Amino acid sequence: MGRGISATARVLAAAAALVWAPCAASAEADQGLPSLGIEDAMAAALSSGEEIRISEGGLAAAKAQSKLAESKLGLSLSGSGAYTLSDSFGADLSGSASSALSRLVGSKGLSHGIQGSLSLSAGASSKLSLSVSESIPPAPSSPSTSIGASLAQTLWDGYPGGQALAAFKKAGIAYQGKEIAAAQSRSTIAANAKKSYVAVLTAQRTVALRQGVLERQSAFLRQIEASYELAQASEVDLMAAKVNARTAELDLETARHELDASRRKLAALMGRDPSESFAVLELEEPDMPVATVEEAVAIGLDRRSDAVLLELDRRSAEIDLALARALRHPGVTASAGLTMGLTGGDDPGEAFQASLGAKLSLPILDAGAADAQITSASASLGILKAKSSQLSRSIESDIRDAYRLAAILRDRIGVAADAKALADKKLELVRTQVMYGTATNQELMDAQNAAASAGAAYLKAKGDYLLQEISLEAAMGM
Repeated sequence: MGRGISATARVLAAAAALVWAPCAASAEADQGLPSLGIEDAMAAALSSGEEIRISEGGLAAAKAQSKLAESKLGLSLSGSGAYTLSDSFGADLSGSASSALSRLVGSKGLSHGIQGSLSLSAGASSKLSLSVSESIPPAPSSPSTSIGASLAQTLWDGYPGGQALAAFKKAGIAYQGKEIAAAQSRSTIAANAKKSYVAVLTAQRTVALRQGVLERQSAFLRQIEASYELAQASEVDLMAAKVNARTAELDLETARHELDASRRKLAALMGRDPSESFAVLELEEPDMPVATVEEAVAIGLDRRSDAVLLELDRRSAEIDLALARALRHPGVTASAGLTMGLTGGDDPGEAFQASLGAKLSLPILDAGAADAQITSASASLGILKAKSSQLSRSIESDIRDAYRLAAILRDRIGVAADAKALADKKLELVRTQVMYGTATNQELMDAQNAAASAGAAYLKAKGDYLLQEISLEAAMGM
Protein backbone atom coordinates (compact mmCIF):
# COMPACT_ATOMS: atom_id res chain seq x y z
CA MET A 1 0.00 0.00 0.00
CA GLY A 2 2.81 2.37 0.89
CA ARG A 3 4.43 1.86 -2.49
CA GLY A 4 1.08 2.59 -4.18
CA ILE A 5 0.63 5.81 -2.28
CA SER A 6 4.21 6.83 -3.00
CA ALA A 7 3.68 6.26 -6.71
CA THR A 8 0.48 8.28 -6.60
CA ALA A 9 2.26 11.01 -4.72
CA ARG A 10 4.84 11.16 -7.47
CA VAL A 11 2.09 11.46 -10.06
CA LEU A 12 0.38 14.24 -8.08
CA ALA A 13 3.64 16.08 -7.59
CA ALA A 14 4.44 15.86 -11.28
CA ALA A 15 0.94 17.05 -12.15
CA ALA A 16 1.27 19.92 -9.68
CA ALA A 17 4.58 20.90 -11.24
CA LEU A 18 2.93 21.07 -14.63
CA VAL A 19 -0.21 22.98 -13.64
CA TRP A 20 1.64 25.29 -11.23
CA ALA A 21 4.32 26.34 -13.68
CA PRO A 22 4.43 30.11 -14.34
CA CYS A 23 1.72 31.05 -16.77
CA ALA A 24 2.67 33.31 -19.66
CA ALA A 25 -0.93 34.04 -20.67
CA SER A 26 -1.86 37.68 -20.73
CA ALA A 27 -4.50 39.14 -18.49
CA GLU A 28 -8.06 38.27 -19.39
CA ALA A 29 -8.74 42.02 -19.60
CA ASP A 30 -6.11 42.42 -22.32
CA GLN A 31 -7.56 39.93 -24.76
CA GLY A 32 -9.26 41.55 -27.75
CA LEU A 33 -9.69 44.97 -26.10
CA PRO A 34 -8.42 48.34 -27.31
CA SER A 35 -5.33 49.43 -25.40
CA LEU A 36 -4.84 52.77 -23.69
CA GLY A 37 -1.57 54.41 -22.56
CA ILE A 38 -1.20 56.60 -19.50
CA GLU A 39 -0.50 59.70 -21.60
CA ASP A 40 -3.70 59.04 -23.56
CA ALA A 41 -5.65 58.73 -20.32
CA MET A 42 -4.33 62.02 -18.96
CA ALA A 43 -4.93 63.84 -22.25
CA ALA A 44 -8.51 62.58 -22.43
CA ALA A 45 -9.20 63.58 -18.82
CA LEU A 46 -7.77 67.06 -19.40
CA SER A 47 -9.78 67.62 -22.56
CA SER A 48 -13.14 66.42 -21.30
CA GLY A 49 -13.37 67.38 -17.64
CA GLU A 50 -15.94 69.93 -16.47
CA GLU A 51 -13.44 71.28 -13.94
CA ILE A 52 -11.13 72.31 -16.77
CA ARG A 53 -13.88 74.28 -18.48
CA ILE A 54 -14.80 75.99 -15.22
CA SER A 55 -11.20 76.98 -14.47
CA GLU A 56 -10.66 78.16 -18.04
CA GLY A 57 -13.79 80.31 -17.79
CA GLY A 58 -12.51 81.90 -14.60
CA LEU A 59 -9.12 82.45 -16.22
CA ALA A 60 -10.71 84.17 -19.22
CA ALA A 61 -12.73 86.45 -16.93
CA ALA A 62 -9.62 87.38 -14.91
CA LYS A 63 -7.70 88.09 -18.09
CA ALA A 64 -10.47 90.42 -19.26
CA GLN A 65 -10.38 92.25 -15.92
CA SER A 66 -6.62 92.63 -16.22
CA LYS A 67 -7.00 94.04 -19.73
CA LEU A 68 -9.65 96.44 -18.47
CA ALA A 69 -7.36 97.70 -15.70
CA GLU A 70 -4.51 98.04 -18.19
CA SER A 71 -6.70 100.05 -20.56
CA LYS A 72 -7.26 102.61 -17.82
CA LEU A 73 -3.54 103.34 -17.80
CA GLY A 74 -3.25 103.76 -21.56
CA LEU A 75 -4.31 106.45 -23.99
CA SER A 76 -7.98 106.99 -24.67
CA LEU A 77 -9.56 109.43 -27.08
CA SER A 78 -13.17 110.45 -27.03
CA GLY A 79 -15.16 113.02 -28.93
CA SER A 80 -18.57 114.65 -28.76
CA GLY A 81 -20.69 116.95 -30.86
CA ALA A 82 -23.91 118.85 -30.27
CA TYR A 83 -26.32 121.15 -32.08
CA THR A 84 -28.73 123.51 -30.32
CA LEU A 85 -31.54 125.68 -31.54
CA SER A 86 -32.80 128.41 -29.24
CA ASP A 87 -35.02 131.48 -29.26
CA SER A 88 -34.65 134.57 -27.06
CA PHE A 89 -37.42 136.80 -25.81
CA GLY A 90 -37.36 140.18 -24.09
CA ALA A 91 -35.02 143.13 -23.94
CA ASP A 92 -31.34 143.13 -24.80
CA LEU A 93 -29.52 142.62 -21.48
CA SER A 94 -26.02 142.89 -22.85
CA GLY A 95 -25.67 146.62 -22.21
CA SER A 96 -22.40 148.08 -23.26
CA ALA A 97 -20.32 144.96 -22.59
CA SER A 98 -17.58 144.60 -25.11
CA SER A 99 -17.00 140.84 -24.71
CA ALA A 100 -17.33 138.97 -27.97
CA LEU A 101 -19.45 136.35 -26.24
CA SER A 102 -21.68 138.71 -24.21
CA ARG A 103 -22.87 140.49 -27.32
CA LEU A 104 -24.83 137.35 -28.24
CA VAL A 105 -27.06 137.52 -25.18
CA GLY A 106 -30.46 139.13 -25.46
CA SER A 107 -30.86 138.79 -29.21
CA LYS A 108 -34.34 137.98 -30.37
CA GLY A 109 -35.11 135.27 -32.85
CA LEU A 110 -33.69 131.83 -33.48
CA SER A 111 -30.07 131.10 -32.58
CA HIS A 112 -28.05 128.15 -33.75
CA GLY A 113 -25.27 126.55 -31.74
CA ILE A 114 -22.77 123.93 -32.81
CA GLN A 115 -20.29 122.40 -30.38
CA GLY A 116 -17.59 119.80 -30.77
CA SER A 117 -14.89 118.48 -28.44
CA LEU A 118 -12.06 115.98 -28.25
CA SER A 119 -10.64 114.56 -25.05
CA LEU A 120 -7.34 112.69 -24.82
CA SER A 121 -6.59 110.92 -21.54
CA ALA A 122 -3.42 109.18 -20.43
CA GLY A 123 -4.57 106.94 -17.61
CA ALA A 124 -6.58 108.57 -14.90
CA SER A 125 -4.01 111.29 -14.11
CA SER A 126 -3.67 113.28 -17.36
CA LYS A 127 -6.35 114.75 -19.56
CA LEU A 128 -6.10 117.10 -22.57
CA SER A 129 -9.33 118.60 -23.89
CA LEU A 130 -9.99 120.58 -27.08
CA SER A 131 -13.33 122.26 -27.75
CA VAL A 132 -14.84 124.33 -30.54
CA SER A 133 -18.22 126.03 -30.53
CA GLU A 134 -19.98 128.16 -33.13
CA SER A 135 -22.92 130.41 -32.27
CA ILE A 136 -25.09 131.92 -34.99
CA PRO A 137 -27.54 134.43 -33.54
CA PRO A 138 -30.35 136.08 -35.48
CA ALA A 139 -29.61 139.28 -37.40
CA PRO A 140 -28.35 141.84 -36.83
CA SER A 141 -26.08 140.12 -34.30
CA SER A 142 -22.83 138.65 -35.53
CA PRO A 143 -21.82 134.98 -35.28
CA SER A 144 -19.10 134.02 -32.84
CA THR A 145 -16.64 131.20 -32.47
CA SER A 146 -14.99 129.89 -29.32
CA ILE A 147 -11.91 127.65 -29.33
CA GLY A 148 -10.53 126.25 -26.10
CA ALA A 149 -7.82 123.90 -24.86
CA SER A 150 -7.29 122.63 -21.32
CA LEU A 151 -4.89 120.29 -19.57
CA ALA A 152 -5.38 118.64 -16.18
CA GLN A 153 -2.67 116.61 -14.46
CA THR A 154 -2.93 114.75 -11.16
CA LEU A 155 0.45 115.18 -9.51
CA TRP A 156 -0.15 113.06 -6.43
CA ASP A 157 -3.07 110.98 -5.18
CA GLY A 158 -1.38 109.18 -2.31
CA TYR A 159 -0.07 106.15 -4.26
CA PRO A 160 3.19 106.17 -6.25
CA GLY A 161 2.26 106.16 -9.91
CA GLY A 162 -1.40 106.76 -9.21
CA GLN A 163 -4.23 104.66 -7.84
CA ALA A 164 -5.05 103.46 -11.35
CA LEU A 165 -1.64 101.77 -11.34
CA ALA A 166 -2.55 100.08 -8.07
CA ALA A 167 -5.76 98.76 -9.64
CA PHE A 168 -3.74 97.47 -12.58
CA LYS A 169 -1.29 95.68 -10.30
CA LYS A 170 -4.09 94.05 -8.33
CA ALA A 171 -5.81 92.90 -11.51
CA GLY A 172 -2.52 91.43 -12.73
CA ILE A 173 -2.08 89.58 -9.44
CA ALA A 174 -5.63 88.25 -9.68
CA TYR A 175 -4.94 87.02 -13.19
CA GLN A 176 -1.75 85.29 -12.06
CA GLY A 177 -3.75 83.62 -9.30
CA LYS A 178 -6.29 82.34 -11.80
CA GLU A 179 -3.49 81.05 -14.02
CA ILE A 180 -1.98 79.15 -11.11
CA ALA A 181 -5.37 77.84 -10.01
CA ALA A 182 -6.06 76.64 -13.56
CA ALA A 183 -2.67 74.93 -13.71
CA GLN A 184 -3.33 73.32 -10.33
CA SER A 185 -6.71 72.12 -11.54
CA ARG A 186 -5.05 70.53 -14.56
CA SER A 187 -2.40 68.92 -12.35
CA THR A 188 -5.06 67.52 -10.03
CA ILE A 189 -7.06 66.09 -12.92
CA ALA A 190 -3.92 64.55 -14.43
CA ALA A 191 -2.91 63.06 -11.06
CA ASN A 192 -6.39 61.58 -10.55
CA ALA A 193 -6.24 60.10 -14.05
CA LYS A 194 -2.81 58.60 -13.30
CA LYS A 195 -4.05 57.10 -10.04
CA SER A 196 -7.08 55.60 -11.77
CA TYR A 197 -4.82 54.27 -14.52
CA VAL A 198 -2.58 52.58 -11.94
CA ALA A 199 -5.66 51.11 -10.25
CA VAL A 200 -6.80 49.62 -13.57
CA LEU A 201 -3.30 48.31 -14.30
CA THR A 202 -3.01 46.70 -10.86
CA ALA A 203 -6.46 45.16 -11.27
CA GLN A 204 -5.48 43.82 -14.70
CA ARG A 205 -2.36 42.22 -13.27
CA THR A 206 -4.37 40.73 -10.42
CA VAL A 207 -6.98 39.28 -12.78
CA ALA A 208 -4.20 37.62 -14.79
CA LEU A 209 -2.69 36.20 -11.60
CA ARG A 210 -6.02 34.99 -10.21
CA GLN A 211 -6.98 33.49 -13.57
CA GLY A 212 -3.78 31.47 -13.59
CA VAL A 213 -4.25 30.39 -9.97
CA LEU A 214 -7.81 29.24 -10.69
CA GLU A 215 -6.70 27.24 -13.70
CA ARG A 216 -3.98 25.52 -11.67
CA GLN A 217 -6.19 24.87 -8.64
CA SER A 218 -8.92 23.45 -10.87
CA ALA A 219 -6.44 21.15 -12.61
CA PHE A 220 -5.03 20.02 -9.26
CA LEU A 221 -8.55 19.39 -7.97
CA ARG A 222 -9.21 17.08 -10.91
CA GLN A 223 -6.02 15.19 -10.10
CA ILE A 224 -7.06 14.81 -6.44
CA GLU A 225 -10.56 13.70 -7.45
CA ALA A 226 -9.09 11.04 -9.71
CA SER A 227 -6.75 9.86 -6.96
CA TYR A 228 -9.62 9.83 -4.44
CA GLU A 229 -11.67 7.61 -6.74
CA LEU A 230 -8.72 5.19 -6.70
CA ALA A 231 -8.53 5.46 -2.89
CA GLN A 232 -5.09 7.01 -3.25
CA ALA A 233 -6.00 10.40 -1.72
CA SER A 234 -7.77 11.12 1.54
CA GLU A 235 -11.10 12.83 2.04
CA VAL A 236 -9.25 15.69 3.74
CA ASP A 237 -7.11 16.10 0.62
CA LEU A 238 -10.24 16.26 -1.51
CA MET A 239 -11.96 18.78 0.77
CA ALA A 240 -8.86 20.97 0.87
CA ALA A 241 -8.52 20.88 -2.92
CA LYS A 242 -12.19 21.85 -3.31
CA VAL A 243 -11.83 24.73 -0.84
CA ASN A 244 -8.72 25.97 -2.60
CA ALA A 245 -10.41 25.79 -6.02
CA ARG A 246 -13.49 27.62 -4.77
CA THR A 247 -11.35 30.24 -3.04
CA ALA A 248 -9.43 30.80 -6.27
CA GLU A 249 -12.75 31.18 -8.11
CA LEU A 250 -13.97 33.81 -5.64
CA ASP A 251 -10.62 35.60 -5.72
CA LEU A 252 -10.92 35.84 -9.50
CA GLU A 253 -14.47 37.18 -9.27
CA THR A 254 -13.30 39.80 -6.75
CA ALA A 255 -10.42 40.80 -9.02
CA ARG A 256 -12.79 41.09 -11.99
CA HIS A 257 -15.12 43.29 -9.94
CA GLU A 258 -12.24 45.53 -8.90
CA LEU A 259 -11.10 45.77 -12.51
CA ASP A 260 -14.58 46.75 -13.70
CA ALA A 261 -14.94 49.34 -10.92
CA SER A 262 -11.53 50.92 -11.56
CA ARG A 263 -12.13 50.89 -15.31
CA ARG A 264 -15.49 52.67 -14.89
CA LYS A 265 -13.85 55.32 -12.72
CA LEU A 266 -11.11 55.95 -15.27
CA ALA A 267 -13.65 56.06 -18.11
CA ALA A 268 -15.66 58.67 -16.21
CA LEU A 269 -12.56 60.80 -15.69
CA MET A 270 -11.82 60.61 -19.41
CA GLY A 271 -15.37 61.52 -20.38
CA ARG A 272 -16.05 58.07 -21.85
CA ASP A 273 -19.02 55.75 -21.46
CA PRO A 274 -18.49 54.01 -18.08
CA SER A 275 -19.61 50.70 -19.63
CA GLU A 276 -16.83 50.84 -22.24
CA SER A 277 -14.23 48.09 -21.98
CA PHE A 278 -10.56 48.74 -22.62
CA ALA A 279 -7.15 47.62 -21.42
CA VAL A 280 -4.27 49.76 -20.19
CA LEU A 281 -0.67 49.31 -21.19
CA GLU A 282 2.08 48.27 -18.80
CA LEU A 283 4.24 50.90 -17.11
CA GLU A 284 7.95 50.83 -16.54
CA GLU A 285 8.97 50.61 -12.92
CA PRO A 286 9.70 54.26 -11.98
CA ASP A 287 12.46 55.59 -9.79
CA MET A 288 11.97 58.14 -7.04
CA PRO A 289 11.25 61.61 -8.54
CA VAL A 290 14.32 63.10 -6.81
CA ALA A 291 17.40 61.66 -5.13
CA THR A 292 17.01 63.22 -1.67
CA VAL A 293 14.21 64.47 0.55
CA GLU A 294 15.93 67.86 0.82
CA GLU A 295 15.72 68.27 -2.92
CA ALA A 296 12.05 67.28 -2.80
CA VAL A 297 11.35 69.89 -0.11
CA ALA A 298 13.17 72.62 -2.05
CA ILE A 299 11.14 71.87 -5.18
CA GLY A 300 7.89 71.80 -3.23
CA LEU A 301 8.49 75.15 -1.51
CA ASP A 302 9.21 76.70 -4.89
CA ARG A 303 6.46 75.07 -6.96
CA ARG A 304 3.53 74.28 -4.69
CA SER A 305 0.56 76.27 -5.97
CA ASP A 306 -0.81 77.01 -2.50
CA ALA A 307 2.50 78.64 -1.55
CA VAL A 308 2.58 80.71 -4.75
CA LEU A 309 -1.07 81.76 -4.30
CA LEU A 310 -0.38 82.83 -0.74
CA GLU A 311 2.53 84.96 -1.93
CA LEU A 312 0.24 86.61 -4.49
CA ASP A 313 -2.30 87.31 -1.76
CA ARG A 314 0.45 88.92 0.31
CA ARG A 315 1.44 91.20 -2.58
CA SER A 316 -2.19 92.18 -3.12
CA ALA A 317 -2.58 92.92 0.59
CA GLU A 318 0.49 95.19 0.48
CA ILE A 319 -1.20 97.21 -2.28
CA ASP A 320 -4.39 97.40 -0.21
CA LEU A 321 -2.38 98.73 2.73
CA ALA A 322 -0.70 101.34 0.54
CA LEU A 323 -4.10 102.45 -0.81
CA ALA A 324 -5.49 102.67 2.69
CA ARG A 325 -2.59 104.88 3.76
CA ALA A 326 -3.18 107.03 0.67
CA LEU A 327 -6.49 108.11 2.19
CA ARG A 328 -4.51 110.18 4.70
CA HIS A 329 -2.45 111.93 2.03
CA PRO A 330 -3.47 115.08 0.20
CA GLY A 331 -4.22 114.99 -3.49
CA VAL A 332 -2.65 117.56 -5.81
CA THR A 333 -3.96 118.38 -9.28
CA ALA A 334 -2.67 121.07 -11.65
CA SER A 335 -4.63 122.51 -14.57
CA ALA A 336 -4.10 124.97 -17.41
CA GLY A 337 -6.41 126.31 -20.07
CA LEU A 338 -6.61 128.73 -23.00
CA THR A 339 -9.81 129.97 -24.67
CA MET A 340 -10.10 132.18 -27.70
CA GLY A 341 -13.34 133.85 -28.77
CA LEU A 342 -13.92 135.26 -32.28
CA THR A 343 -16.77 137.38 -33.61
CA GLY A 344 -17.54 138.15 -37.22
CA GLY A 345 -19.87 140.56 -38.97
CA ASP A 346 -19.33 144.26 -39.48
CA ASP A 347 -17.38 144.61 -36.28
CA PRO A 348 -15.10 141.58 -36.00
CA GLY A 349 -13.07 141.00 -32.91
CA GLU A 350 -11.34 138.45 -30.79
CA ALA A 351 -10.79 137.77 -27.11
CA PHE A 352 -8.47 135.44 -25.16
CA GLN A 353 -8.70 133.88 -21.76
CA ALA A 354 -5.87 131.93 -20.12
CA SER A 355 -5.95 130.13 -16.79
CA LEU A 356 -3.66 128.25 -14.45
CA GLY A 357 -4.86 126.35 -11.43
CA ALA A 358 -3.91 123.99 -8.68
CA LYS A 359 -6.18 121.90 -6.54
CA LEU A 360 -5.33 120.47 -3.15
CA SER A 361 -7.59 117.79 -1.69
CA LEU A 362 -6.92 117.26 1.99
CA PRO A 363 -8.83 114.86 4.23
CA ILE A 364 -9.89 116.67 7.38
CA LEU A 365 -12.47 114.54 9.10
CA ASP A 366 -13.52 111.03 8.05
CA ALA A 367 -14.89 109.59 11.33
CA GLY A 368 -11.91 107.23 11.55
CA ALA A 369 -12.53 105.54 8.18
CA ALA A 370 -8.91 105.83 7.02
CA ASP A 371 -7.54 104.49 10.29
CA ALA A 372 -9.99 101.60 10.17
CA GLN A 373 -8.94 100.67 6.64
CA ILE A 374 -5.26 100.88 7.54
CA THR A 375 -5.80 98.70 10.60
CA SER A 376 -7.78 96.15 8.59
CA ALA A 377 -5.23 96.02 5.77
CA SER A 378 -2.32 95.73 8.23
CA ALA A 379 -4.06 92.90 10.07
CA SER A 380 -4.77 91.06 6.81
CA LEU A 381 -1.13 91.41 5.75
CA GLY A 382 0.06 90.14 9.12
CA ILE A 383 -2.23 87.12 8.90
CA LEU A 384 -0.94 86.28 5.43
CA LYS A 385 2.67 86.50 6.60
CA ALA A 386 1.89 84.16 9.50
CA LYS A 387 0.09 81.78 7.15
CA SER A 388 3.10 81.81 4.83
CA SER A 389 5.42 80.65 7.60
CA GLN A 390 2.91 78.04 8.73
CA LEU A 391 2.36 76.80 5.19
CA SER A 392 6.08 76.41 4.58
CA ARG A 393 6.35 74.14 7.61
CA SER A 394 3.27 72.21 6.54
CA ILE A 395 4.59 71.72 2.99
CA GLU A 396 7.94 70.52 4.29
CA SER A 397 6.22 68.06 6.63
CA ASP A 398 3.90 66.76 3.90
CA ILE A 399 6.79 66.21 1.49
CA ARG A 400 8.98 64.52 4.06
CA ASP A 401 6.17 62.15 5.04
CA ALA A 402 5.30 61.39 1.40
CA TYR A 403 8.95 60.88 0.48
CA ARG A 404 9.62 58.55 3.40
CA LEU A 405 6.53 56.45 2.65
CA ALA A 406 7.45 56.28 -1.04
CA ALA A 407 10.96 55.09 -0.13
CA ILE A 408 9.49 52.44 2.17
CA LEU A 409 7.04 51.22 -0.46
CA ARG A 410 9.80 51.15 -3.07
CA ASP A 411 11.85 48.90 -0.79
CA ARG A 412 8.79 46.76 -0.14
CA ILE A 413 8.72 45.88 -3.84
CA GLY A 414 12.11 44.26 -3.44
CA VAL A 415 11.04 42.45 -0.28
CA ALA A 416 7.84 41.26 -1.97
CA ALA A 417 9.84 40.05 -4.96
CA ASP A 418 12.15 38.12 -2.65
CA ALA A 419 9.16 36.69 -0.77
CA LYS A 420 7.61 35.59 -4.05
CA ALA A 421 10.85 33.95 -5.16
CA LEU A 422 11.11 32.25 -1.76
CA ALA A 423 7.54 30.96 -1.95
CA ASP A 424 8.19 29.59 -5.43
CA LYS A 425 11.33 27.81 -4.22
CA LYS A 426 9.46 26.36 -1.24
CA LEU A 427 6.78 25.10 -3.61
CA GLU A 428 9.43 23.40 -5.72
CA LEU A 429 10.92 21.87 -2.56
CA VAL A 430 7.56 20.54 -1.38
CA ARG A 431 6.90 19.06 -4.80
CA THR A 432 10.17 17.19 -4.57
CA GLN A 433 9.37 16.06 -1.03
CA VAL A 434 5.95 14.79 -2.12
CA MET A 435 7.55 12.77 -4.90
CA TYR A 436 9.77 11.07 -2.32
CA GLY A 437 7.02 10.66 0.23
CA THR A 438 8.42 13.11 2.78
CA ALA A 439 5.60 15.65 2.40
CA THR A 440 1.83 15.38 2.23
CA ASN A 441 -0.71 16.65 -0.23
CA GLN A 442 -1.80 19.13 2.42
CA GLU A 443 1.70 20.55 2.59
CA LEU A 444 1.76 20.77 -1.19
CA MET A 445 -1.53 22.67 -1.29
CA ASP A 446 -0.34 24.97 1.49
CA ALA A 447 2.77 25.74 -0.55
CA GLN A 448 0.65 26.41 -3.61
CA ASN A 449 -1.52 28.86 -1.65
CA ALA A 450 1.54 30.56 -0.21
CA ALA A 451 3.00 31.02 -3.71
CA ALA A 452 -0.27 32.53 -4.94
CA SER A 453 -0.46 34.89 -1.96
CA ALA A 454 3.15 35.95 -2.47
CA GLY A 455 2.43 36.72 -6.12
CA ALA A 456 -0.60 38.83 -5.16
CA ALA A 457 1.43 40.65 -2.49
CA TYR A 458 4.11 41.45 -5.06
CA LEU A 459 1.57 42.97 -7.45
CA LYS A 460 0.05 44.99 -4.61
CA ALA A 461 3.45 46.30 -3.57
CA LYS A 462 4.11 47.52 -7.11
CA GLY A 463 0.71 49.24 -7.30
CA ASP A 464 1.08 50.83 -3.86
CA TYR A 465 4.42 52.35 -4.80
CA LEU A 466 3.08 53.75 -8.08
CA LEU A 467 0.20 55.42 -6.25
CA GLN A 468 2.49 56.83 -3.56
CA GLU A 469 4.88 58.19 -6.19
CA ILE A 470 1.95 60.12 -7.69
CA SER A 471 1.08 61.45 -4.23
CA LEU A 472 4.70 62.50 -3.68
CA GLU A 473 4.76 64.37 -7.00
CA ALA A 474 1.54 66.15 -6.01
CA ALA A 475 3.03 67.11 -2.63
CA MET A 476 6.03 68.56 -4.50
CA GLY A 477 3.78 70.55 -6.85
CA MET A 478 4.94 68.62 -9.90
